[in-house]
Amino acid sequence: MESHPSFRAGVLPRKDPSIGGERMTYTTGMDPKGPIPVSLFFTCLADAFSPGVCNATVEVLERFGATVRVPLSQTCCGQPAFNSGNRKEARAMARKFLFSFPDDGPIVTPSGSCAAMVKHGYPVLFRDEPRTLGRARAVGERIYELSQFLVDVLGVTDPKSDFSGKVTYHDSCHLRRGLGVVSAPRKLLRAIPGVEFVEMEESDRCCGFGGVFSLKYPQISCKMTERKVERILATGASYVTSGDLGCLLNIGGLISRIGYPVKAIHLAEILAGKTGGLSSFAADAASEDTRSPGTLRRAGGR
Repeated sequence: MESHPSFRAGVLPRKDPSIGGERMTYTTGMDPKGPIPVSLFFTCLADAFSPGVCNATVEVLERFGATVRVPLSQTCCGQPAFNSGNRKEARAMARKFLFSFPDDGPIVTPSGSCAAMVKHGYPVLFRDEPRTLGRARAVGERIYELSQFLVDVLGVTDPKSDFSGKVTYHDSCHLRRGLGVVSAPRKLLRAIPGVEFVEMEESDRCCGFGGVFSLKYPQISCKMTERKVERILATGASYVTSGDLGCLLNIGGLISRIGYPVKAIHLAEILAGKTGGLSSFAADAASEDTRSPGTLRRAGGR
């Protein structure tokens, strides 16, 4: 996180021999006027490909009075290893994650997928370790996806965003099916005065990413992404948004490669009033799609 010095405010790592690594000590106290101290789980994809999503998440949370803390010792939640069947590596990463966050307050992330992993995957990983299982369940009870936290915990009805444009929304699989979050992002989008919100057909159909799925089954994945982009284009929207960056990188990669006039933008960025969409670095990386170049060329020819 050296490239994002703003994330360093208020935290200082110290060695904790009980977990064999670093645990966070906070150098600034909690604002007594702030309603809730919130820890940010920024996720691998956001940190590596679109740190603006992290900044937007912090901006939105602070807008509604939260005091945001960012434990710098956090790493991957272990989901890629878990989904690949590598439970040993997943368990090691999950254990580090559990002890990287303080014991008080909610943990908020701009990712339904990662939140679902912590909430539902960790109890599976630690089912034979009673003490760690207890902590995993406790942390799982405190983790929220951003829109879920804003609507269900803070009771936000007006996101106070000046974003404008025609927007459609993609339901990521883990956010909708894993966490059951369906209405919260839509409520927030519809409450923004400058947003013309339009539903796409099959909004809850998988975009084809699925993490390692897109690597194991590239031709199937690519076909699924094409179908999703077709549904997006049919809405006439200028922006497609979602609560999962993995989906947006996947969708945005095809859009960028073909040159469609739609921007993929994270929900946090819309709520913060940002209009740039995924960074050019992220779009370029996502568009370097090696799954099925011939299929992508055919998609552009329709």
